[in-house]
Amino acid sequence: MITLPGKRRRSGGQGGVSKVLRIMWSLRGAPVLAGLFAGSLMTAAQAAEVDRSGPACGVELPCMVASGSYRIRLPRHPMGARIGAIVYFHGYQGTAMETVADPGLAAVAERLGVALVAPDGIGRSWSFPGSPVRNRDEFAFVGQVLDDVTARFPVDPERVMASGFSQGGSLVWYLACRMPQRFAAFAPIAGDFWEPLPESCAAPRPKLIHVHGVADTTIPLAGRTLRNGSRQGSLFRSLAVFAPAGCTASSPELVARVPERGLLCQKATDCSGALLELCLHAGGHYADAAWVERAWRAAMPPASAVAARVPVTSP
Repeated sequence: MITLPGKRRRSGGQGGVSKVLRIMWSLRGAPVLAGLFAGSLMTAAQAAEVDRSGPACGVELPCMVASGSYRIRLPRHPMGARIGAIVYFHGYQGTAMETVADPGLAAVAERLGVALVAPDGIGRSWSFPGSPVRNRDEFAFVGQVLDDVTARFPVDPERVMASGFSQGGSLVWYLACRMPQRFAAFAPIAGDFWEPLPESCAAPRPKLIHVHGVADTTIPLAGRTLRNGSRQGSLFRSLAVFAPAGCTASSPELVARVPERGLLCQKATDCSGALLELCLHAGGHYADAAWVERAWRAAMPPASAVAARVPVTSP
């Protein structure tokens, strides 16, 4: 069990990006829109060929796949010929553009020498079992994104971690349940399964590190029912879906011991060798890019790189 002091990055609602970033990107996007208008006379076949040509998409322009689009930020100083990647799913009302523009996430990806991949939700939302919306098959979409990223960019498919905030964090839980073989680790923040919870999940058992605020009223630890009748699930019941023989039974006891600052983390024991860790903080509904970095260093090889960048104490 560890306590980690951490810098907090507050979010504007579930989307988690400030108005400043929205304005900044609307201004920076003007030349891009002009370029798109100037190129509107290209045939559809020519446009498709340009889109598949690699560097034609990235931060400024989305990469298109059959069911949607994503953006990607590549590191200036990659760690090796083939790099790892963090696939980050934005919160409700967020966008891929805002995600790759986020200075905290961008800095984490650069320090780790990995790509930051930001899929775009349709209607600034995500569709998964229990979700209020049903816009597309997100599992097919995520598969398309992973296939495209590893084909178009020098990304190692064995070193990809899924992370996300709020509704995006809930999608990460479903990816850990439905598509555990496509990711090396999962780091959801402030979002878990919705009702009805899955009865079982695909193998293998995922490496999952979850962060949540005990004062979160947007997605409370106990879950809540929305006005449209959709119900967010309980975090502790969600953990039990992945927990053989009740190895997370002691997780609710952490709530009473959460410090005023930082994280209180506990790894589940007797979980058939899988990494299943819960980290709680005293705050509400927000995300901190440092938590994503911590999860990468804890869950991804090499093991010697697990050392945290902040002081760690063991109670």
